[in-house]
Amino acid sequence: MPFKFRLKSLMRHREFIFREAQAAMGAAVSLKMRIQSSIERLSETIRQETEQFEQEQENGIGTPRYLYFKAHLSILERELLLLYRELEKASIEVETRKQAVIECDKSVKTLENIETRDKELYRWAQSRKEQKKLDDVAVFRAAGTERAVYRNRGSGEKETHERG
Repeated sequence: MPFKFRLKSLMRHREFIFREAQAAMGAAVSLKMRIQSSIERLSETIRQETEQFEQEQENGIGTPRYLYFKAHLSILERELLLLYRELEKASIEVETRKQAVIECDKSVKTLENIETRDKELYRWAQSRKEQKKLDDVAVFRAAGTERAVYRNRGSGEKETHERG
């Protein structure tokens, strides 16, 4: 009779939950990376816009153009601030997802350890059963040999008594 793990369906379910947790963590990491990329692009845009603004200021800039640049840079900086807040939230989400993956991994490994232990116990029990069968066969053979020897002795003694 082959080994059958009694908690196999639970282990399959936990492995499924583990894979889902990994996928969710992957999505969170991907979002965080996109936000970081957006921050880098926006920071570069702000840097370029600021350089252009400074160059135009050196050459003399009209009031409407000055107000436009100031308003535009202010909007970009607010956008950057919002991206940093999103990045903070995304970082928290990544850590949360990471902890969920760790917990799921622990539960799967616990079941794997139980399965390993159960397999070892099963093999041990099977080897004991086999050994008992071998011992029983050996005992029956030994008993059969003793009976045959006794019968042979007993029949020899009866013959001796009958002759005498």
